[in-house]
Amino acid sequence: MKRLVSLCLLMVVAAMPAGASTFLKMTHKDLVRDSAAVVKGQVIQVSSFWTPDGSVIVTEAMVKVDEAFLGRPDSVVVVKTYGGEVNGYYLEAHGFPKFTVNEKVLLYLEAEQDGVARVAGYQQGQFRVVEEAGIEYAVPMTDDGSNVLSRDGRPAAQQKAVRLDAVRDSIRSEAVRAGRALEN
Repeated sequence: MKRLVSLCLLMVVAAMPAGASTFLKMTHKDLVRDSAAVVKGQVIQVSSFWTPDGSVIVTEAMVKVDEAFLGRPDSVVVVKTYGGEVNGYYLEAHGFPKFTVNEKVLLYLEAEQDGVARVAGYQQGQFRVVEEAGIEYAVPMTDDGSNVLSRDGRPAAQQKAVRLDAVRDSIRSEAVRAGRALEN
């Protein structure tokens, strides 16, 4: 059975367009479990640069934290991701988080050893926060160059926008179920 699932997954991946990134679907429970913090905030600065060995472009975004749904993050967190533009060189990292100054975001964050954070689940842990008729919504961030597969190898259903207050309640409920203390 394991070989059949692996073979099916390999066939699905082989049939995808070249250049696409493929990720396994993460459930809400997975994202909460893997996150040191979940924050709502605003991107205040974005900078891209080459790694010290010059092999890849990375981007760091400074996010001013307006509210922590889980964890005790600093008032400003630095989030690192692959991709960006430096001196006319552009690296497109499909499925990885992308940031724009002044954008409002909801981020599921994993701590890294160098003091910065990364988004749990790549783009699956990044949402744009928008307001409509006085209600805030978490809108999934996705790009056309990535594929998300369920554990059985089939394309996963696309995430939908959700009311931010429902997301907050769900994160806190899932953290309590997992035995994690609500630190905020």
